[in-house]
Amino acid sequence: MTTSDQKTHILTITSNPVIQESVEGAFRNEPDFSLLDPSVLAIGILPAIETEKPQIILLDFEYKDEESYDLVDKIATRFPGTAVIVILPETKVQFSDRVILSGARAFILYPFTQKSIQVTTKRVLELLTRNYPVTPLPEMRKAIVRPKNTYVVYSPKGGAGTSTVAVNLAIAINQKAKDKVLLMDGKQMFGHVALMLNLRTANSITDLISHAGTLDPHLINQVVVDHTSGIKVLPSPSSVAEGQGIRPDDLYKVVQGVQSAFAITIIDGGSFLNENTVTLMDAADKVIVVLNPDLAALRDVRQFMDICKNLSYPAEKIVYILNQTGLKTEIRREEIENILKVKILTSIPMDEGFCLSCLNEGTPLIQKNSRHPISKAIQNLAGLVLKQISDANAAYNAAEKQASAEVLAKSSRLG
Repeated sequence: MTTSDQKTHILTITSNPVIQESVEGAFRNEPDFSLLDPSVLAIGILPAIETEKPQIILLDFEYKDEESYDLVDKIATRFPGTAVIVILPETKVQFSDRVILSGARAFILYPFTQKSIQVTTKRVLELLTRNYPVTPLPEMRKAIVRPKNTYVVYSPKGGAGTSTVAVNLAIAINQKAKDKVLLMDGKQMFGHVALMLNLRTANSITDLISHAGTLDPHLINQVVVDHTSGIKVLPSPSSVAEGQGIRPDDLYKVVQGVQSAFAITIIDGGSFLNENTVTLMDAADKVIVVLNPDLAALRDVRQFMDICKNLSYPAEKIVYILNQTGLKTEIRREEIENILKVKILTSIPMDEGFCLSCLNEGTPLIQKNSRHPISKAIQNLAGLVLKQISDANAAYNAAEKQASAEVLAKSSRLG
């Protein structure tokens, strides 16, 4: 077994010899990967991970009758730089969501082909390296990352109103910034952005996915759709089959492409958490978490906060807003902040009739009535987002200026 530091180390945790043999066959001729000897598990799973430091763990869901969810959670919490892929029997596919919520980066159904486990592992490795880039020289200054001015609007609870917030936030930002704003439907299946904007078009993100490796601003502008509000829109796929075919690595390249073409990007991340949703969050500066003032939403958001820790997202990457407020029976904002130990950025009131009429008409509420309390609340949110973007850009420019000055000073000292 090669132990070169240039290789990606994989630890397979299984008591099934067929799975072990299949994994070994899949990576035997892969020069960039190295399988760790399963005998290292004799000292225990967590001590073995501590000692061997694998980048990828392939975990058999049925390993020695252990509680897989707890094991995934322990690994993800203690070793955030290690990605867990759960090998899930086809008969237990219904547990896939819980596997992801426990902290796994992905799952693969067993029995699997050698090709499928190679592809899944490489996808996860790409996701992992985005959050844990390698710095070749420790003496180099900390990398200065240019802000991407990209926000994902997401909620772990369905029906929280992510699409309504994303659509109207993009329009409000466009009105205030007078800059090129793109609204992207990040839901690969059952996206509603085009419907809410009354856009009738065959264009969708799949038109860019097929050119993921060769995107340029001209091609992107041919695919995105103009809306009367002035924003550009990238709709979701028109069929479920197209949505299911979108891979995380291609999606990431598309997001990078639109970020280079537009000053600000707002993405409707929906409420379903999978590899593609995580890819969108990885590519964004911040995630706006939409929560309703009820107990179910608090429970789901708390679970999502644990996932963010497993993904090693810094606390400042996640922004929380309250939506659909105003009911007498709701949990108060102060109580929510105390329970979740976070600061709520802003609140948006509820008006079910107004929102429903806007949806049925295909008219964004901020265009239908800009003086409505919901519209004013979203305009306030847009101002807060633009302030964050402005501060981030200013900090980047200052850091770049300081770094350039340090380089010039060092060059002058060296003659």
